[in-house]
Amino acid sequence: MRPIVSGQNSLRNPLNDLMGTEAHVRILRVLANEVDGSLTASNAAERAGLTVPGTHKALKSLLESGFVLRVGGGRKHQYELRRSDKLVIAVLKLFQSERERFESLIGAIKDRIVKLVPYARAAWIQDFPSEFGDPMILGVLHETKRLSNYIQRMQKQLYEVERAFDLTIEVHGYTKADLPNLEPDKVSPLYGVLPFPDKYNREMYPTPLTHEERNQRMLEVSHKLTEAIEHDSSLVRRAKEHVQRMLKSDHGSATKDIEEWRDILESYSIRRVSRFLISTSERANRLRQSNPLLAILNSDERNRLLNDLGGEQ
Repeated sequence: MRPIVSGQNSLRNPLNDLMGTEAHVRILRVLANEVDGSLTASNAAERAGLTVPGTHKALKSLLESGFVLRVGGGRKHQYELRRSDKLVIAVLKLFQSERERFESLIGAIKDRIVKLVPYARAAWIQDFPSEFGDPMILGVLHETKRLSNYIQRMQKQLYEVERAFDLTIEVHGYTKADLPNLEPDKVSPLYGVLPFPDKYNREMYPTPLTHEERNQRMLEVSHKLTEAIEHDSSLVRRAKEHVQRMLKSDHGSATKDIEEWRDILESYSIRRVSRFLISTSERANRLRQSNPLLAILNSDERNRLLNDLGGEQ
């Protein structure tokens, strides 16, 4: 039995075609949020988590609708949004609101975590809801004698967040003895140094014995970030938006550094940002520890950066 019993014309109801399938939405989200400009079909497929044939099919439909443009020629076809279209402008705002809602949720959870003492050793999002109504699962690492009480207090702290976002949040507590094998591309860090494999911790959460060693590790990461932003300038735009959202709430002593990053990202060219990232000046060394370009990387981008670092060692 078909759920649709009558047709609608595409001129009056173009959103039926524009956002008609999840593949359409995923591709539009990538083109709206993750790039400034165009993408090949294979790159769009990788970023959207789709098969290449499925991406080609969705892009064909979006091209026919007129909301996506094809640029280039031959085997170098690339695709970009028709950003001048009124509906596309509205969709861009919708995806921005979607992103801001998610970051607001994560910020609210982090705020609760940092208020609970004695502090956990680490906290992370262990599992996202796959469907509406499913719970979000948080993982927490703590000392055995404190874990049970901490979990109870954390669950109470999260009641307000659950109500605000109409979301069920479950907290799973672990000690070192019963900690599951966490994979970097399957979980999202919230607090502390996560118990990932040694290589991941060394590169993303360096805790060297000396200040000089810590600066050197972060400088290596910064060199890879300069390559990333020269290849994809949308990373700078995403970092600007991230910093702007962060400044909407109080971050205590960290606010000054966040404001400095805002000024840098808004006033520097891509070239100047790249040079600042790999500078060894006192200011660059200080701000490198709170680099928003590192914070906005998604799991795939973060893993590529780590793999590049690992390949040089």
